[in-house]
Amino acid sequence: MKHLGILSLLAALAFSTNGAHAAPASINPCAVVTRADASMALGVPAPPGFAASHIVNAELGGGHPVGPKVLCRYLTSVGDVNAHIQSYASARSKFDADRKAWWPTKAYTGIGDGAFYAGGGNMEVLKGHYILWLSLTFKKQIAPRYADPRLIALAKKAVTRL
Repeated sequence: MKHLGILSLLAALAFSTNGAHAAPASINPCAVVTRADASMALGVPAPPGFAASHIVNAELGGGHPVGPKVLCRYLTSVGDVNAHIQSYASARSKFDADRKAWWPTKAYTGIGDGAFYAGGGNMEVLKGHYILWLSLTFKKQIAPRYADPRLIALAKKAVTRL
């Protein structure tokens, strides 16, 4: 059920990308959030991530395009890490609009040009013209109200690669 919420969030982002430009080919989401990063955050060895251009989920009616390989997923037996990158002409405006749309949120300083936790294991990070959505979820955990310290560490590390 938690995965449905995350996939719903990512699908909502996919359909709300007016003014979005696909991240340049040189930015691979699986290089921004690496297998080692995912393993550290999840506490178990993660398999290789897979970059995708579609969010696939039967409950959502199939695949929804999110741009050319802007999504990377690491799926394990204990949980998963997802990274979604988009570039925008006015990323700050998009970031501010997202924060209002996901209210109430919790802001976090010291991560890129801005970051907020939207609940359910999801964090949005602004860096220049890029917005990075990260999710860290565990199968045996109720979605935390505040960002897990492992998600914050993951965001701090990932944003340095944008």
